[in-house]
Amino acid sequence: MLCGVCVCTVRSQTEPQFTQYMYNIYLVNPAYAGSNEAAEFYLLHRSQYVGLTGRAIATQAFHFNVPVFAISSGVGLTVMNDLIGQQRATYFNLLYTYRKKFSWGNVAAGIQGGLIQTSLDGSQLRAPDGNYQNGVNHNDNFLPVLLQQGLGPDMGAGVYINSKTFFAGAAVHHIFYAQAAVNTPAGSVKLRFNRTAFFTGGYHINIHRNLTLSPTALVKTNFAQVQTDVNVNFIVVRTITGGISFRGYNRKSVDALAINLGVLYKGFRAVYSYDVNLSYLRSFHTGSHEVSLCYAHPMKRKEKRGYFFHHPRFNL
Repeated sequence: MLCGVCVCTVRSQTEPQFTQYMYNIYLVNPAYAGSNEAAEFYLLHRSQYVGLTGRAIATQAFHFNVPVFAISSGVGLTVMNDLIGQQRATYFNLLYTYRKKFSWGNVAAGIQGGLIQTSLDGSQLRAPDGNYQNGVNHNDNFLPVLLQQGLGPDMGAGVYINSKTFFAGAAVHHIFYAQAAVNTPAGSVKLRFNRTAFFTGGYHINIHRNLTLSPTALVKTNFAQVQTDVNVNFIVVRTITGGISFRGYNRKSVDALAINLGVLYKGFRAVYSYDVNLSYLRSFHTGSHEVSLCYAHPMKRKEKRGYFFHHPRFNL
């Protein structure tokens, strides 16, 4: 009797799409941790291409980071859940950043490491040649019949520069091509998460004491394809924020025009954005929605105290 085991690797989903990257730099660069010199808490939800399918295409994220002044560092945690049809990927990452302060701003280098837990619900998949009258039979040995789950390690790294007037950064996610295996009738299938690079930058322009404009840009690539986002945001009387974004750089890559609007109040920030799709998919869905919340509590460096001693000889 001969027995064979098949192990193959397939490409999995690319990185989730975010419109509000300029408010949530942690999503694209682990070196952001501690850069705002505050304890920061973030929540985000994105619904992508609403109505395109009966199954949600959505992403949720939680993030926390805090500076550690004693060792010129920042630490943080990111948990993200990404749904594409019947596939789910949940990311758990711890972040560490070393920061160097200069008179003009800060330079940081950071890493993130953790796990990706992924699942694929084969019972909800439907293949062209499948038979689903009396149970699930895909007639395709590379599709699982039941819910399958896998777990794999992950790592990313980045550099980040920021000051009161500008920021810039570069980062790579899934440095070693993170992958997790799920079982199928044909054997183990490894779902691979593409290595992806992100380049970000922005500048804050004080037009008036009650008006600030901030043009920003994001370039991302999985080293096979490139996508760009450009944005102009404003802040009015330190209370109202908003802006407009455009995604794409040529006829084939144009994806969406987005608007965002939010409020700022005593360390709190709430922003909503809506994407109007400009590609051929616009006839099949009603757009994309994104909501993010943030609370930042400023952290103060401990100042070194001097000590004074009275001595009669030097009492002038």
